[in-house]
Amino acid sequence: MSFSYGGYNFDVAALSEKASRGKTNSDFTAYVATNGGNVSPPAAASAARSYYEDNFPDLIPFLQVDAEFINAKHALVSVTLTETKLDPVSFNTTGATTHINQSLLTRGIYAAPGKIAPDYRGAIGVSDSGVSGVDVTVPAFEFSVRKKFEFVSTSYLLAVVSMTGRTNSMAWSIFGPGEALFLGGEGGEDDNNWVDITYHFAARPNQPALQLGNIGSVSKRGWDYLWVKHDEEVVGDRVLQTPAAAYVEQVYPDGNFAALGLS
Repeated sequence: MSFSYGGYNFDVAALSEKASRGKTNSDFTAYVATNGGNVSPPAAASAARSYYEDNFPDLIPFLQVDAEFINAKHALVSVTLTETKLDPVSFNTTGATTHINQSLLTRGIYAAPGKIAPDYRGAIGVSDSGVSGVDVTVPAFEFSVRKKFEFVSTSYLLAVVSMTGRTNSMAWSIFGPGEALFLGGEGGEDDNNWVDITYHFAARPNQPALQLGNIGSVSKRGWDYLWVKHDEEVVGDRVLQTPAAAYVEQVYPDGNFAALGLS
């Protein structure tokens, strides 16, 4: 694609494209820039950048433009569009611990000889004073994504701060709404003055149809908190603690992860 802009003519150079490696996808194009006189590589690079910014605004976050002398009449302008792959650079799938007071299913009830074992309908650790529950391991996927920027504005960093502690309000990467939680980011400038940021996430699967005792079709997003209220119920000559209601609580605010610029 040849074009003219800012007083410069840009013709595609006969150079091979750079290979894509590591965690980036790169689209590289080299141009020979002329202006009918003595060229200035910085001016040619500025003109090429302005052309892309004016005609392809969606590409601005991925755009890098460099230029160098070929001779007094020609400059070599390199345009690279680099998009970071959303692949984790580190991960942990050992799960997390949560406290539950209601099982998914009671597999068996066994009474001692001459005794009656009440059916508590999945309530765990029932006593006369209440339901104690148990700590269990639940699926959790912690991972980090790394990205480099040529420049990072204060407004972008404030957006990253505001997204910390939020779940994805809409589908993002491989995760459904509510499954991913942004834990925050960290970074700084590297030796080449690029800003290197590592973003930390955790993910839990949504559970759209839970059965809790006699309570069915409970829908829970990954990071919602589920708790069950137990009431006293008289069965024969006994007072039992049985599940009466399930509550799904949103404890993290939603956010649009597009603000992180990772997709």
